[in-house]
Amino acid sequence: MAQYANKKYADLQTRSTVDSVIEKLAVSNTHIFVVIAAALGFMFDSFDTYIVSYAMPSIIEEWNISPVVNGILQSTGLWGMFLGAILWGPITDKFGRKVGFIGTLLGFSLLTGLTALTNDVYTFGILRFVTGLCLGGMIPVDTALTSEYISTKHRGRFTSVLTVLWPVGMLIAAVLSLQYVTVYGWRVLFIAGVIPALLSFLIRWKVPESPRWLSSRGRLDETKEVLKKLGAADQDVENLELQPLTKEKAGLRALFEPQYLKRFILTAGYYFFGYFGYYGFLLWLPTILSSVYGLTMTKTFAYTLFVAIAAILGRATAFWTIERFGRKQLFYVGFGLGGVAALLFGLIQNPVLLVWGACLLSFLYEQGVAGTVVYTSELYPSHVRATATSWSTGAGRVSAALSPVLFGYFMEIQFYYGIYLTMAVFFWVAVALVFFLGPETRGKRLEEIGAA
Repeated sequence: MAQYANKKYADLQTRSTVDSVIEKLAVSNTHIFVVIAAALGFMFDSFDTYIVSYAMPSIIEEWNISPVVNGILQSTGLWGMFLGAILWGPITDKFGRKVGFIGTLLGFSLLTGLTALTNDVYTFGILRFVTGLCLGGMIPVDTALTSEYISTKHRGRFTSVLTVLWPVGMLIAAVLSLQYVTVYGWRVLFIAGVIPALLSFLIRWKVPESPRWLSSRGRLDETKEVLKKLGAADQDVENLELQPLTKEKAGLRALFEPQYLKRFILTAGYYFFGYFGYYGFLLWLPTILSSVYGLTMTKTFAYTLFVAIAAILGRATAFWTIERFGRKQLFYVGFGLGGVAALLFGLIQNPVLLVWGACLLSFLYEQGVAGTVVYTSELYPSHVRATATSWSTGAGRVSAALSPVLFGYFMEIQFYYGIYLTMAVFFWVAVALVFFLGPETRGKRLEEIGAA
């Protein structure tokens, strides 16, 4: 893969390509708008994902469901997210990043609103599964789109902005739960989930299509127009060359070709093992606090509010360190130390220490999750980027769907420490994959690492 990348990189050094033009561009208002829109998409995706966990303590009381059924209900949306991730990637690679962005956003917003009308477990589960089909496509579409506008100098920071907004969605869910769920019930969260649909109109109007995607489809005039919107001068794009990649394999089979296989094992692996502990713990946290530790509903939501703030601080730390120390350190700190923190958290009995332990755990593992988002988008070229990201995140969705059920079983048999032991082991496997298989991408152009 390295020889392939270096040869391609050297060959393109003297040519006027989309990549060479983007590398010269200063950050423009269009760049900033694209990142803001993408970050808001991340935030809304997060909110719609986590409202289920905040609704569950009330749903358990209203519908009198068991811990295992609770886990199944939480996992139905994640199974939908798995299918959504692998479906939207090829759609986006074929029809454009904007189509994927708008489609996923509108879909999960409207379906979340419909979920507020449900009155039984079966309808709730079906709607969460269908909603997940759209939620699962947002992250791969969003990261693929953002990484394709930005030069090497700013790529890591701009993409990591998206990850900072992810826990903000969880924070909003916690605030709404604390303020309104205890008064109006869990359905108010799903009604609020319709609001993100408004962002789709702004995206349709203001966000340009990815210049790298347009170039890969041979659409020269549109590529030039977008580059000009990003700040390129007429002379910069006058002799622009396209690199049509449509004849190369762009489906799942392409990821098993020699130049991508090692990277696909890496990205699918760290998503699977990292997300197993991450989602399993977060989706169960409100129920753990209320059921295991006997906290009131108000105190449970207050504690998760602090955890969400710690998560934002963790993502902000990742934003600050990513260009200073590289991508791989996010996994070492986030999942490596996060595994240790999980084992220690499981030993805490004091409610006061409990909130501090949860905050420390959140602060650490959020850095690892931030690494998965930024790192994956830099490891693949444009014609397979969304597909590779989709299948990689899809592996994470599978583990995220399995873990709530397993953790629910641990809850039912009262083997609570099994949750934290599983988190630690799975986090450390993700770290090992990055250590042995991962190239460092900090400061390297996408062409240089074979990902143009």
